[in-house]
Amino acid sequence: MTQVVASDAGIWKATLGGIIVKSRAEVLSFRAIANLLEGRLGTILVPLCRAYQPVPDGAVEAGLYEDVPHSDDALFDDDTGYVGTVIDVVAAAPAAVRAVSMTVTVNYAGDIEPGQHFSIGNGRLYRVRTFDADTGAMTFRPPLREAVAAGDALNFDDPVLLCRLAEDSGMNLELSLRRFGSPTVSFIEAL
Repeated sequence: MTQVVASDAGIWKATLGGIIVKSRAEVLSFRAIANLLEGRLGTILVPLCRAYQPVPDGAVEAGLYEDVPHSDDALFDDDTGYVGTVIDVVAAAPAAVRAVSMTVTVNYAGDIEPGQHFSIGNGRLYRVRTFDADTGAMTFRPPLREAVAAGDALNFDDPVLLCRLAEDSGMNLELSLRRFGSPTVSFIEAL
């Protein structure tokens, strides 16, 4: 007989592979981030891709995800503008630490489906397990890392994960011809 025991908490891991580092500015930026992280000591918010998220029909075509310039149509120095959220989902009621379900209010979103990600607060990432569009009842994993208050936003637009490097040497940058690189960086959730 085999006994199978499942962990209810889980821990997120993320790997960013083939990061293109090809200019002086990119090399220095990569090194600066590595220096700020100080190996596994520091933390960083790692973004997830928006693909497969509940983006409302027509939101992309309507330009809702485009950068917004200042009132004089100028962008920031790095040629980016303001970015806001489009998907509007909030907790309908409080949820305790370690809860694996909550009721949400969907103010504006496409279809919420199992497998989609959202983050709450300071980079706590979750994956939808089930969702009932009629009642707003949602189950997810892992269990809540922090309590959620009614009205707290669930970030489906650009979910992020609070991480630290998986290894102290995780951001060592090997350069070909002392100029080009394509490192792979692994992260683990900072609990």
